[in-house]
Amino acid sequence: MDNRLLDALRNAPSLDLYELSLAIGQMLTDPQRILDVRRHLHLGAQVMYFDHRRGTLAPGRVLQLLPTQVTLQDDITRTQWTLPYAAIVAGPAQSTEQDAPPVRPRPSDMPVFKLGDTVSFTDKHLREHVGTIVRMNTKTCSLLCDGEQWRVSPALLRKIIDL
Repeated sequence: MDNRLLDALRNAPSLDLYELSLAIGQMLTDPQRILDVRRHLHLGAQVMYFDHRRGTLAPGRVLQLLPTQVTLQDDITRTQWTLPYAAIVAGPAQSTEQDAPPVRPRPSDMPVFKLGDTVSFTDKHLREHVGTIVRMNTKTCSLLCDGEQWRVSPALLRKIIDL
């Protein structure tokens, strides 16, 4: 941090410091700033974070993504910290190929379904549905799930194998 800025802050009145701390707090919890950091993170990602005890950047691994904070494990001490997203060094350089989450399969890799197959899918309310394919088109499959008719993209379907 710039020494001139620190000197100016040391000489500032307490009321100014209080107002400044409120403004900084609002900026750090700004949803856009949080999203800018979060879009580069995923569970298990290797990141650098600011360790206030050492006063330097330290390596860590993401354990949990919370709405305004991230829980990570320090690679050196193995201790867990819950920190604001502002403490994380964000950027595409943080993501590596080995840390990246699995990629959705391309349509050519999708399993081939046929009439009568039992499949499952998750709806927009995150409810799991299981049904039978009763009609197929190129873009959608019609399913019968507990007496309800659903039209679902084949990319969203998972085949149920009865053992």
